[in-house]
Amino acid sequence: MQFANYFFASIISFLGLVIGFMLVKIAPEEQKQLIKYFSFAKKFFLLLIFIFLIFHYSYNSLYILGLIACCMLLFYIDKKINDIIKKSMITYAILGFLFFLSSKDTGLFVFVSSLIMIYGIFVSSMLEMKSKAYEKFLSNNAVFILIANILLFL
Repeated sequence: MQFANYFFASIISFLGLVIGFMLVKIAPEEQKQLIKYFSFAKKFFLLLIFIFLIFHYSYNSLYILGLIACCMLLFYIDKKINDIIKKSMITYAILGFLFFLSSKDTGLFVFVSSLIMIYGIFVSSMLEMKSKAYEKFLSNNAVFILIANILLFL
């Protein structure tokens, strides 16, 4: 895969966070009512990413064990860490790795990068922050772009 396509796909996947922030700015009164649905959708899309990667790498048991370990780690982090910024930073670091794993197959890559973008919409739609905190949140989660693109060169 060409670097430019890969890089811009990582940027577009990351922009799910920005889209979620824009949705909260447009309709903040809806956020409180939908927060439990956003939480469910966030977990659902994260699980969906892992399911598609596990089915794609079903021929290699080492990949499957690694993916299951990552999935368990993310759900453990979701339960144990209360700081939203730290939780999402770790999650997006792992998603950067999964983004790289999916780049081997174009069809899977398009699907996983779309799911990461949708996941980001739900993550940022759940947050209640001032605009300065949004900037910090986005800069901390930029680790996704760094990890995804550094792994391409290794």
